[in-house]
Amino acid sequence: MKKKLLIALSILILFLVIGLVFIKVGTGPVNKKNTKQIIFTIKNGDSRSTIINNLKKKGLVKNKLSALIYINIRRDYNLQAADYDLNKSMSLKTILKKFDNGEKYDSRKSENLTFVPGKRLPEYAEQIAKFINKHNEGSKITREDVINEIGEETYVKSLIDKYWFLTDEVLDSEIYYPLEGYLSPETYTFYTTSTIKEIIETMLNTTDKKLKPYKEAIEKSGYTTHEILSMAGIIEKEANNDDDRKMVSQVIRKRLSIGMSLGMDVTAYYAAKADLKDDYMYAWNSLPSKYNTRNINNIGLPIGPICNSSVSSIKAALNPSNTNYLYFYADMKTGKVYFAEDYAGFIDIQKKLGVN
Repeated sequence: MKKKLLIALSILILFLVIGLVFIKVGTGPVNKKNTKQIIFTIKNGDSRSTIINNLKKKGLVKNKLSALIYINIRRDYNLQAADYDLNKSMSLKTILKKFDNGEKYDSRKSENLTFVPGKRLPEYAEQIAKFINKHNEGSKITREDVINEIGEETYVKSLIDKYWFLTDEVLDSEIYYPLEGYLSPETYTFYTTSTIKEIIETMLNTTDKKLKPYKEAIEKSGYTTHEILSMAGIIEKEANNDDDRKMVSQVIRKRLSIGMSLGMDVTAYYAAKADLKDDYMYAWNSLPSKYNTRNINNIGLPIGPICNSSVSSIKAALNPSNTNYLYFYADMKTGKVYFAEDYAGFIDIQKKLGVN
């Protein structure tokens, strides 16, 4: 009796193994090397058997019976109605996951657009205008159109409600561009049909992701996010490597702590809306703009960021080095930054470099 039971059990196990192998092989890729795109549609009301039948007709299922067994075993998959981008190198499991995740096919064309760290918002606006004009026949928007649309007060207020890092600080009437410093430099892939606001909010979503890991550090820093980004803007313009960035950050922090003017040339350039390639105009030192830290009457940080910074500069703003430097000279030609603890040391650096 025991012998017959063992034989029956062995036969059952054998059939189970054969069945599992049958399902595994039958639901594998039809052709691992064939990645040619096949658009597959699930319509509202399609049953599981209908979906398998249609997959078989498209050549996306190796064995129909195996697929039917598998799809009915895996009742947890949500087979959402939509168009999907599939190919014969996908297993049935991979296909069903796409259905379950709602990874819908989108026929819209896309193109990369790269925003470089350290650039100002008008430069980004120029890129956005060119991108939209390139892909929309008859479009003739200008960078000023972009600047005006994304700086419109009602729109900015809607963004403040949406993003934790945007506050009423950007609404100050003396701010040149409310979103300056908040548009994360990155290479993005945009649909060629994207609108100005879709592009901007994609960039802000990336800023959200990049800033979130530092949210607690910002809260503990004693500065607002706006102030940290204002520091980061200066750091981005003045330094090119992480060590220098941290030391520039330290100089900023030390000057703030003793109530000393920051005296940063890069803020005077921004206040004058001048390019860093232009010769410095000492008349800018008296510009009343709250961006201008060369104006001795402006103690503290500029009213807002002077560019869109890299994460490295934001990290440096939060983590200054432990030095006693109070001065630095950034050589625009070489990118090297020289530091000094006092004014005499600063003058000595300039003499050695032949700076007037």
